[in-house]
Amino acid sequence: MKFDWSEYFKLTHELLKIDIDEAKQRSSISRAYYAAFGRARNYLRDYLGDSRLSRKILDINVHQYVAEEFYRYDRKNKKMIEIGRDLGILRSFRNKADYEDVIFSLQKDVNMSLRLVKNIIDNIDNIDNINELIEGQQ
Repeated sequence: MKFDWSEYFKLTHELLKIDIDEAKQRSSISRAYYAAFGRARNYLRDYLGDSRLSRKILDINVHQYVAEEFYRYDRKNKKMIEIGRDLGILRSFRNKADYEDVIFSLQKDVNMSLRLVKNIIDNIDNIDNINELIEGQQ
């Protein structure tokens, strides 16, 4: 059974419920990113048939690749572009949370990360719904 990447998004909320400390805030940003990234990567691989993401050994920076593929896949599809843009922004928050010693805007970054993940997941869900409608009409 495939892992449900949205479980990481649920975990972010659990981390932030009680006794919020810096480690939990940083971890919530990181887990939020992976919730969105896993969902986005799987969409490209499973629904759009991206063969580069099906390989066991990748010759690409998969995090950058996934964001860029959404951004440029269909220049007329605003949801796809928005997913790519949001994923890139979210990745920068995750990198900051995972690698920087001092973050002055941590609570702001947490809040923004959660909003971005929700937006990414909602947009992917809406694309899925549109695809299901199209397939049902054929």
